[in-house]
Formats: sequence, C-alpha cells, structure tokens
Amino acid sequence: MIEMDESKAAKIKFRVGMVILILVLGVIVGNFWSTVARQAELDRLDELQKEREEERNARTVIAVEQGSLLRSQILVDMDSSQLVRADVPREGIYNRGGVLVAGDVLEYGDIVKVYGTYAEADDGRIVYTEVTKMVRAGRARLETAQEYQEIVDQTDG
Repeated sequence: MIEMDESKAAKIKFRVGMVILILVLGVIVGNFWSTVARQAELDRLDELQKEREEERNARTVIAVEQGSLLRSQILVDMDSSQLVRADVPREGIYNRGGVLVAGDVLEYGDIVKVYGTYAEADDGRIVYTEVTKMVRAGRARLETAQEYQEIVDQTDG
C-alpha cells in the first residue's frame, strides 16, 4: 500500500511539475511575441517617419526644354521656380497609382515629384546627386508649361 501512495505522490509531483513547466513556457512565448510585436511596431513607425521625411524633401517639378540650338530637357521646381537637374532613375518612373513603369521617360509638360538627395549649386540651380524615386503627378496644360518655359528662357539669357 505504501508503494501506491508513493506512486500517487510521484504522479502528482510529475503533473504539478508539467503544469509549472507549461506555464513557464507560456510566459516565455508570450514575452517573445510581445517583444517581436513591439519591434515590428517600432520598425513600422521608423519607416513611416522616413517616408514623411522623404515626402517633405520631395520637389514637384515640370519638364520643359532649355537651349537655343540644341534643346535639352530641364526641370523647373513648381514652387520656387528654380531650375532642377535630375536624372530619371534606371528602374523608371512610378505612375500616379504607385506602379513602377520601367523605361519611362519624361516629356515636355510632364509634372513629377522627385525624391532623393540634392544640393543647391552656386548658380541657384538644384542638382540631385541621387534620385531615389520619381512619381508622375500628371501632365500640365500647355499654358502652364509655357509659363515655366519662359522662366527657363529668361535664365538662358
């Protein structure tokens, strides 16, 4: 009979030990997923902050032409009327829906938003050293394009 009591006691200890082990594992797993969720939220907030910063630094420009004999494309900032030099990214230009159009080019009167790193040159022009993204905002009416064309023509002398 004593053996039965000892085996019952051993079974009870085993079961209590298993319950405690399961509870400890539950706490560990809960903390792990809580930490993962917290880090994911921080990463999402960092990404959102980065996007806001890029949006703040982006410039809305219109494509017009520069030069008398050999015409070349130049961009004009639609807010400050400064001339902008920026190359179209190799991967292409994003359309208004956010879809990348590979190999897309700018045409006269195209309005795009330019994202990237830029500096102001000595002559007052904005020169992009790195264009990370271009997003097509639309096409300007002919009158609007001609207004910005006049700005470029006046700076050419």
